Amino acid sequence: MPPETGRIAWHVITAELHTGMLTLAFGSTMIRLVGGWVTAENALWRGLVRLAEPTAYLAAIGGLLALAASIMSGLATTWPLEVLLTSSVVLNKIAITAFSTTFWALFVAVRSIYGPRLWNRARLRGAYAALAAGGFVSLMLAGSTGGHLAGKRSMLDGVLHLLGVNTHLLFTIPGPVAYAVMSSVVLLVTLALIRRVLGNKKPARAAAAARPQM
Repeated sequence: MPPETGRIAWHVITAELHTGMLTLAFGSTMIRLVGGWVTAENALWRGLVRLAEPTAYLAAIGGLLALAASIMSGLATTWPLEVLLTSSVVLNKIAITAFSTTFWALFVAVRSIYGPRLWNRARLRGAYAALAAGGFVSLMLAGSTGGHLAGKRSMLDGVLHLLGVNTHLLFTIPGPVAYAVMSSVVLLVTLALIRRVLGNKKPARAAAAARPQM
């Protein structure tokens, strides 16, 4: 087998791996979200809801690593870089993949900072689920676009077709729009993290001030 074929095979493996793992992360997040509203006495459902939260976190970490490997192998094993950067469809796929990477990276960051207790806070819980949804939708679009570029279907095309999305119509996201959206998402999360850090410092200062002076 030629070395080029082997390298392309690694890209296919990493692409399918990150698609499967991030789909699992999204599905587990939705199960945990629904589990907060639907409290059934069924032991199987309670166990599924309990396992969904750590499963989503671990699957997102694994999927994000596989996504990074897929991006690197894709840039190295497909067309030359100068060809990739002159194709509007390829640039469109790169932009959508950047959206997906941003969403999932923020998903993992929020869970790493707040831990499982984020599910006890309504706004944070909603933002966490929205990050998973944004990551999954952009993942489907990137996978569909990549599948068409490779001359085959994505494994998630069926889901898009059920939602009424025509995956055969490729579109181009303007560069400024892509940069503006990603910058806005990163800025909002950065502000939330700063607020979190400052909020943790206030109780510590109050506790220090309340200590009796020796």
